[in-house]
Amino acid sequence: MLYAPTWRDDRPGPGGRHALDLRLDLAAARAALGRDHVLLLRPHVHVGGALPDDGFVRDVADYPDVQDLLLVADVLVTDYSSVMFDFALTDRPMLFFTYDLAHYRDALRGFTFDFERRAPGPLLSRSEQVVAALRDLDPALHRDARRRFRERFCPLDDGGAAARVVDRTLALGGGG
Repeated sequence: MLYAPTWRDDRPGPGGRHALDLRLDLAAARAALGRDHVLLLRPHVHVGGALPDDGFVRDVADYPDVQDLLLVADVLVTDYSSVMFDFALTDRPMLFFTYDLAHYRDALRGFTFDFERRAPGPLLSRSEQVVAALRDLDPALHRDARRRFRERFCPLDDGGAAARVVDRTLALGGGG
């Protein structure tokens, strides 16, 4: 499980960075999910400070490439982070921990698309909802929402982009 929340403008932290607003009840998650689950914790690069790292939770904030983490995760838990667009390509489940949806939408950064209508997974406002969804994860749930999201936001991410660039370059006479 990869938990990759974004930063909050109104949460000052150490060294000019932002503090992690970790509302996920890690003890409840550990108790409900057991030893066969690992929660990779990857806050936004603007977030600083100490993170939990105890075997169940692994601090991967300094791991050099988030793409690797997306590849190994069976499920993404995020909030409003743009990492959803990258993870959408895996067609794996996404859960959105939106405990501050109205505040984020209306007072902080807002959205560039209708997030509440187009999110490719459930919007969960309480930690216990996130834990329950992780415990009973069904990849078939929200499959249509994930497909529609990819069609809308990732139509060119099909594995053929480099070939199209080369073909286009050659067609324009750049193959010389």
